[in-house]
Parts: sequence; C-alpha cells; structure tokens
Amino acid sequence: GYTKTSSGINAEYGERLIKDYEEGGCCDCFMQDQVIILAALARGTSRFRTGPLTLHTKTAIHVCEALTGARFTVNKEENGNLGEQSYVIECEGVGHTNMYDIE
Repeated sequence: GYTKTSSGINAEYGERLIKDYEEGGCCDCFMQDQVIILAALARGTSRFRTGPLTLHTKTAIHVCEALTGARFTVNKEENGNLGEQSYVIECEGVGHTNMYDIE
C-alpha cells in the first residue's frame, strides 16, 4: 500500500495553508465549515474572508440556515494581489444563548 511520510504530509498541508492565505482567506479550507456553525449561533453580524468555498462549507451554510434560521450571504471578490478569487461570507446570527448559564 501507499503511505505518506510525516514530512510529506506536513509539506502538503503547509502548501495548502499558504495557498488559502494567498487567496485572501483568514481561515483555511478545513476551518471554513466550522466557522459557519459559530456564525449561525452568534448574535449580530459575523463576517469573514476565505478562499474558494469547499463543498463542506456550502453544505454547512445550507444546513445552518435550515436548522437555525440564520441568514448567510456570500460575495465573490477579486483578490488584487494574485488575481485569485476570495469570498466574504456574512451571517446574521440567531443570538443563541446558554439558557443554563448560572451567574
């Protein structure tokens, strides 16, 4: 079977992280969908820039809108530095609070 060395994996993911950063993102392709969940639950408007959207991110937006009522907008922008495309994801969150928070 095919196995990768740890140095090969580190190099691969390091290159992906640099590519995401160069595309104008503030988070990498593996973190996009996780931020969507937090934005949906937060109070007020959340906004962040990322590189091209992953299928996981598109799915997370759809599911979070359906389950929470949060509303997302995605705007494509041209990144002037490298000509790559970046996206600004904006969400009006639902303002979820912990009803069991005891203070």
